[in-house]
Amino acid sequence: MSEMSDSPTQQDLIDAYCWFDSDKAGGRKMTAFKREARWRQHRWAVDELSISSYGAHTRRRVHPDIPPEGIQNGTKLLGADAESGANFLTPAIHHVAQARVAAKQEHETLDDKRLFRDLLSSMPMAFNLFGEASLAENALSRRRLAELFGVVASEPSDIVFEWSPGRRDARYTRDRTAFDVALRLGPEDAPRTVVGIETKYHEHSAKEAAPSASKPESLQRYTEQTEFLARIADDAGIFKSGWREAILSTDLRQIWRDHLLALSMRSNPSLWAAETRYVLLYPSRNVSFSNAALRYGEVLVDNSTFRAMTVEEVVDAAFAHGTPTKERFIRRYLWWMQ
Repeated sequence: MSEMSDSPTQQDLIDAYCWFDSDKAGGRKMTAFKREARWRQHRWAVDELSISSYGAHTRRRVHPDIPPEGIQNGTKLLGADAESGANFLTPAIHHVAQARVAAKQEHETLDDKRLFRDLLSSMPMAFNLFGEASLAENALSRRRLAELFGVVASEPSDIVFEWSPGRRDARYTRDRTAFDVALRLGPEDAPRTVVGIETKYHEHSAKEAAPSASKPESLQRYTEQTEFLARIADDAGIFKSGWREAILSTDLRQIWRDHLLALSMRSNPSLWAAETRYVLLYPSRNVSFSNAALRYGEVLVDNSTFRAMTVEEVVDAAFAHGTPTKERFIRRYLWWMQ
């Protein structure tokens, strides 16, 4: 296959080590997007970076004494390419990612292998979208993003990655939930406004697995944590009657937990401003999260603290400082906009 304007065939994907049963999820349209998104990330590495060798992922372990089998994967970078920053659109963005990995946070779950090696992951996409805007000299882009998200563009401002105001802190959600990206606005000695952002790309909205009844201690902790989070939701007063049935045992639970982190911050007014909110960000072709966002919005009486947006809607603001990186980002992640 030579034309990037064409969608890949099954044989194209097989030949590129990009055909996986796991991409068949979320319905016909979502499966088609997942498969083409994987193909496009592979072709980006081939055509833009001249990469010809790829890594592997491992199957799920099925026997405790037998190591899981490695499966060649055309969207996994090998060590040298990963270490050189091939997963990032510019050296400056690579440096932002390196600095974040070096700045360890308590109880963090940041997966640096996924960040540097996985072409398809939404994690490096978040850095590629907001990395330049996080640089001190690009306050214009942070101001445009604040305006887009509907908050006052106060200075000073910054953008941080994989951030929580306090993991496992009972003032917040008491778990390890964090925002993929956080736009923080205003001076540090006053309540700051935060826009917490969760980014999605190739992923589909899926139900979280609860602990098995065969593990009673884990199940008890899960139940207690659910009730702790439910109290935050009830205290916020923005959820319609019947929200528990609509959220707790469905694929909306992940969106809910991220939203609750923003809501819990608003309950600490000495630190965080009342404008603090949560944004779910995904490409328009990700119909799975588009649908999930619509269903989640229907559970809310007041949606001023929750906003669902497409990556396409954010690109101009994220690169308002003026840079050719915007066009590279579109070519890599949003090929249909070309």
